Amino acid sequence: MLAALCACALLLLPALALALRTSMLFRLTDTLSGICAGIVTGVSKTVMWAGLAIVLIQVAVVIMRYVFGINYIWLQELIIWLFGIMFLLTAAYALLVDEHVRVDIFYRDAPPRRKALVNFIGTYLFLFPVCILIVWAAGPYIYRAWDVMEGSREASGLPGVFLLKSMIPAFAILVALAGFTLASQSVAVLSGHATEEAS
Repeated sequence: MLAALCACALLLLPALALALRTSMLFRLTDTLSGICAGIVTGVSKTVMWAGLAIVLIQVAVVIMRYVFGINYIWLQELIIWLFGIMFLLTAAYALLVDEHVRVDIFYRDAPPRRKALVNFIGTYLFLFPVCILIVWAAGPYIYRAWDVMEGSREASGLPGVFLLKSMIPAFAILVALAGFTLASQSVAVLSGHATEEAS
């Protein structure tokens, strides 16, 4: 519980840096932002290999089923699991590199300061609260799954559904880390700190 409170307090660091405008806070925010971006990028680039695994397993399933008449439920479930893991653990990377879906009526043509303001407000008003809510709401759900070591409903399915469900808070944590980086970049633009570093 204490770790969760500390993590939530840490999310406020970019806002604090914007309010106080001290060079120490800007340096700390930039350093932590780089660490967060590195974690998100590392996890996502590793998990992206699941896409190749999905294709190879699907080809194997089709060949086994239609050529040899063999069908394994656990292989079909593995495809679904890999897709779920890939989606959950790479969503933060899409946010980090600004490739996520955005309804941008006014954002696209906005100047950099306005974009930074929209990103900053959106991160604190929507992104962080939703990430915190996901972690909080998923806790009992995941605890129950681990408590009974939940497995597949199919007799020959994969046994570790509790592991798959554990990806839900991992998703929220990674998105929060990407949001921290986004908020830090926004603070750098809004404070003029980004232009000072560039020159």
